[in-house]
Amino acid sequence: MQTKHIIAFTLIACGGTSVATAQTGQYEPASSRLFYQVFDTTTNAWTTSTTVTPGSRIEWRALVSYTGTNTSVSALGGVTYQPTLSNIDNDDADGSRDELGAWRAASSPVVPPPSSILSREEGEFGGVLPSYGRVQYGAIAMNSSSLNTMTTFRHAGSAAGAPAGSWFRVAGLSVTSWPVPELPTAADATAANLNAINRGVFSSQQSAVNPITLAANTFHSAGTQNLVIFRGALILSDQADPRAIELSTAAGTQQRIGAVADVDDRRYMTWQTSSTDSGSWRSGVVLESATINVIPSPGSITAIAVGVACVVRRRRS
Repeated sequence: MQTKHIIAFTLIACGGTSVATAQTGQYEPASSRLFYQVFDTTTNAWTTSTTVTPGSRIEWRALVSYTGTNTSVSALGGVTYQPTLSNIDNDDADGSRDELGAWRAASSPVVPPPSSILSREEGEFGGVLPSYGRVQYGAIAMNSSSLNTMTTFRHAGSAAGAPAGSWFRVAGLSVTSWPVPELPTAADATAANLNAINRGVFSSQQSAVNPITLAANTFHSAGTQNLVIFRGALILSDQADPRAIELSTAAGTQQRIGAVADVDDRRYMTWQTSSTDSGSWRSGVVLESATINVIPSPGSITAIAVGVACVVRRRRS
């Protein structure tokens, strides 16, 4: 089952990040999708829902598309986000717990080489990869001001500001607490709360042509539809209880137009509108989730039932 969350706040801000759009004043509400897919091994295709058994490995990815009306939009500018997975088994008391696939290492947390970025082919591939992270877009692991590396955070029982339940969250290593979903007042828009946004996962790219030298940039990819920006893998524990895992984005982790102490809490991602533009078109984002249904196999259910019956017989005897 796919869930949609519309980012539609009454006011916005830039937070002093590296996206070159704050000065334009342009904003188109709800004109982009940030959505997730899982790879279904039965149909051998990417989809929004799959059913698996405990102990399975599930490949997943995040994508963006432009859905607005600006005909000049031609390529991705940039987007910040923090992938989340709900109903996670974070308890290893029984000897196993859910895990995420290893992140692709970079030699420098500040400006990693392009080799730390997954290729477009790896973004399309539904099989197991040696490591995971951002796909194709950009040459830094996070927002350039964050000095962070990709980190898996575990949250349980509303710890560190997380919603109730048990979660995975992916962000930069300094974002140890769950970001505040809304920052509607000047008092809410603190530097710490903005850093929790700006130091999440950041996917961006250069303009097609350098505006100063007019030379073509090496790392640029045109297109506005179904752009794969992130790849991950979930390795399930052997927990036998049925559960539905929602793969989504933490609310409020897109950039905001308002800076520190600014009430403008509208959120956005950016798109390029010309060959020398690195991302001048600000676009409100609709978040869409994917679902992983974990159901024990019939054989497992039978074994559990037999075990329970044996216990009952022993107690009666």
